[in-house]
Amino acid sequence: MSEPAGAVGDVASTRHRQRSAYPIFGNRRISTKIISVALAVASVFAAVGVVGLMGNRDLTEHQDHQYRTNVMALSRMAAVRSAVSAQQEAVLSHILSDEGFHRRNYELIIARTDAAMDVNLAELHHIELARTQVVALTAFEGTVRLWRSARDVGLTASRAGNRNQATSIMLVRSAAVARSLKDRADALLGQLVEAVALGVRNAQASSRNAERLTLLLLILGGLVAVALAVVAARTISRPIRETMDVLARVARGDLSHQVEVRTKDEIGQMGNSLNDTLAILRDAFEQLQHSASHDGLTGLANRALLRERLNAAAPHALSGVPVAMLFIDLDGFKEINDRHGHAAGDQLLVAVSHRLLAAVRGADTVARLGGDEFAVLLDGMDTEEDTYAVADRLLESIQEAVPYEGTELHPRASIGVAMWRGDIDVEQLMQNADLAMYAAKTSGKGKVTRFDDWTAAVPLDVRVG
Repeated sequence: MSEPAGAVGDVASTRHRQRSAYPIFGNRRISTKIISVALAVASVFAAVGVVGLMGNRDLTEHQDHQYRTNVMALSRMAAVRSAVSAQQEAVLSHILSDEGFHRRNYELIIARTDAAMDVNLAELHHIELARTQVVALTAFEGTVRLWRSARDVGLTASRAGNRNQATSIMLVRSAAVARSLKDRADALLGQLVEAVALGVRNAQASSRNAERLTLLLLILGGLVAVALAVVAARTISRPIRETMDVLARVARGDLSHQVEVRTKDEIGQMGNSLNDTLAILRDAFEQLQHSASHDGLTGLANRALLRERLNAAAPHALSGVPVAMLFIDLDGFKEINDRHGHAAGDQLLVAVSHRLLAAVRGADTVARLGGDEFAVLLDGMDTEEDTYAVADRLLESIQEAVPYEGTELHPRASIGVAMWRGDIDVEQLMQNADLAMYAAKTSGKGKVTRFDDWTAAVPLDVRVG
């Protein structure tokens, strides 16, 4: 049976390269004349193949299982840790807020984070954890129960209107439990991260052992035919060294590289498994980084990321480049929520977020501070007048109607503008913008107001110069 033309061409090309680099393989006459030696060489390389395949298969299966177990556990525990932080913030916000939409929203957050913790903790019990990790998980779950008991007592007092009692419970009597909850979560996370790193180190050691064994057997074969040993070294040692290099980079925290897979054998499978694991790790770390710096509903920067951008803009402000902080608060947002429901409120927040992003430059920062409050950092405007023009444009864009289930939502907003010349710190700048925004709300809403160092807050229509 004849081979397909493409296959024949590939085989011929490969054989041509082999003959060019290693003439002994292309010299069939010599091979037939030294058949006894060839049989010995074949036996050695058969042994190399069997040992190498079995070793690589076992290594691949072990690494794949170890990586998937550790990465899945790390991902689940990271979700639990994030839920713990979100819940503790929501509990404190619940206590400090008045009865209404915000408090109901905080209770929803508490319920969602409880559910997230339960689901992820249950999944952790289905993962083959090390004994120390199981002990740490059990201790953490015990602390979760203590925290929930203290939290429920504090929330009960908060719902009853006893804010002082609730504050005392959560910030004084239960502070140690809250800290212990975070500490135990961090400790378990640390163990899981160390488990991933340990797996990497073990994989490096296994790869080194496999390489030593392979090279030893190849040397034995090379005593009979040096050229064949070189070929074997190229086909086996090179991918192993590349895998070790990638694993070494992973051990140093560099997840940007991956193994170049050239074959579909066990080494190729090991490379694919490692590449899949690295992709899972990259996604997990990127999600953790993104969730730590962005708002979950709108995808905008959160308050922490906004502060980073403000610190980065400080040199511009000091050099005289106009830098401005805009605080935006939606007027009547609670009425929209009460009338149309939280889904309508969420859609309105997302629509406003899109409009804010569309109305500023890529170098500017749009952030959601919480609830219906937004902030915009304008970094590097040509003039201060350009800043006020942008604020007017934002106000006009926000107040366009938002379609919702056959009707229209009509958002309104008040905007406070504070210029930054580098003479005050970030906290004072944000406070100035906040004061200007509240001045806009108290003077009629639906307008832009700037902060003035001398007159506290003055409307734009009376701004001079």
